Amino acid sequence: MSSIEWSRRLLDDPDGWFIIDTETTGLNPRYSRVVEISLLNGRGELVLDTLINPGVPIPDEVAAIHGISDELVSGAPSIVDAWPELELVTRDMLLLAYNSSFDRSMLFYEAVRNDLPKLKSAWDCVMVKYSAYVGAWNSRFGNYQFQKLPSAGHRSQLDCKVTLDLVRLMGESGS
Repeated sequence: MSSIEWSRRLLDDPDGWFIIDTETTGLNPRYSRVVEISLLNGRGELVLDTLINPGVPIPDEVAAIHGISDELVSGAPSIVDAWPELELVTRDMLLLAYNSSFDRSMLFYEAVRNDLPKLKSAWDCVMVKYSAYVGAWNSRFGNYQFQKLPSAGHRSQLDCKVTLDLVRLMGESGS
C-alpha cells in the first residue's frame, strides 16, 4: 500500500489511532528515561501531554536540545504514576510515531524497568511512510532515505502536531 493510500485510510478513521511522541534523557532505550509524553488523536486533539520525572538527572547536553531540565520535571509524575492513564488510553489503538522504533523501545524498556504492563497497541512508523512518499532511494541500504521530521521543536506535543501534518499532507496529495 502506498503512503498516500495508507494516510487516506487513517484520515477516514480519525478515532482509531493516536500519534505519540516522547522526549528522553538520551538515545539508548535500554538506559535512557522518558521525560515527556504526548498523544494526539487523529482529529488533532491533545489526549495526553505530560512531563515525566525520570528519577535520574537529565544530562545538560540533552536538556539543551529539548529544553526539559531537572527543575522543570521536579514536580512532574513518575513514569509509574503516568503509566495507568497511558496504558488505558492507548489500549487496542494504533499508535503512530515518527521513528516509531525509538518511542516503542523507550516505552518498552520503561515498562520492563518499572515492572509495568506492556502497552497493548499496534504501532506504525510515519517516518518510513513519509520517506517512501518523498521517494529518495538509498541504494546503499536498499530502502528509502529516512527524512528528518520537518521543523521539529524537540518537544513531544509539537512533534506530534508536525507528524499529524505529514499524515495529512500525504493523505491529501494526488495519487
